[in-house]
Amino acid sequence: MGNLYENITALCDKKGIKPGKMCADIGISRGLITDLKMGRKSDITSATAQKIASYFNVSVGYLLGEET
Repeated sequence: MGNLYENITALCDKKGIKPGKMCADIGISRGLITDLKMGRKSDITSATAQKIASYFNVSVGYLLGEET
């Protein structure tokens, strides 16, 4: 499985936004991204994964690094 933080930041880069803006846009805590970056968390809830995936118009599997 790919690194979730790296996958999220790569999608942000493609869209030309900062991870903090994504968090604000979809209503999730910026602390979640920080926790993923610092290794304090390695996973997210399915609801949060769905929000992020929908925001970037990708599948949850793609976001989690399970598919290309």
